[in-house]
Amino acid sequence: MKRAYLLVYNDRLGSREDVKRCLNGMSEVSTWRADIPHSFYVISEADAATLAKIIRKQLGVGRFILSEISSNVGGWLPPETWYLLNNKKLKTKE
Repeated sequence: MKRAYLLVYNDRLGSREDVKRCLNGMSEVSTWRADIPHSFYVISEADAATLAKIIRKQLGVGRFILSEISSNVGGWLPPETWYLLNNKKLKTKE
């Protein structure tokens, strides 16, 4: 079952480009999206502990949290992000 996660990290983990490369290189990650600094929305069938171990192994000692996003969520995000979180896939361009 695909799950949506919020990954929030500090600069010590790596740059935005470093984290992008890490996520792109992980076969466990179906897709991701970013629209807030120091954070990514990640879609995966893997559990958070598995993903966190891979991120830590690839990026090192910086701090981060990877938390599953449940249906009990609120905020002010772009429609494309809400689509990703609710449907576990990127919205196709029409």
